[in-house]
Amino acid sequence: MKEWNEIKGVMWLEKWPLTDARSGKLKLPSGVDCSVVAGRNEEGWEHVSVALYARRLPRWDEMCYIKDLFWNEDEEVVQIHPKKSEYVNIAEALHLWRPKDGDWAIMGRG
Repeated sequence: MKEWNEIKGVMWLEKWPLTDARSGKLKLPSGVDCSVVAGRNEEGWEHVSVALYARRLPRWDEMCYIKDLFWNEDEEVVQIHPKKSEYVNIAEALHLWRPKDGDWAIMGRG
């Protein structure tokens, strides 16, 4: 994940108390405003959550823009589709994940 000061040039990010998380509002190239929450957790993951104010899920091109904003082009990130019994949906949002160290062995590949 890029450093916060690299992202700050494109969007304003507010730091959450007692965590490494940041949140902010961003206008996507498609013209749609979105809310973004980004951070690194203790379990070893980088995470970005994206919710559009347009009351729809982000499109592929919009998620690609977010991916490139928060990570470098050569970094791989994923969307995880858990088993149905573990679904959690608080809002119309999509999430991107990456192991902090880039080691995909955590997911059985690497």
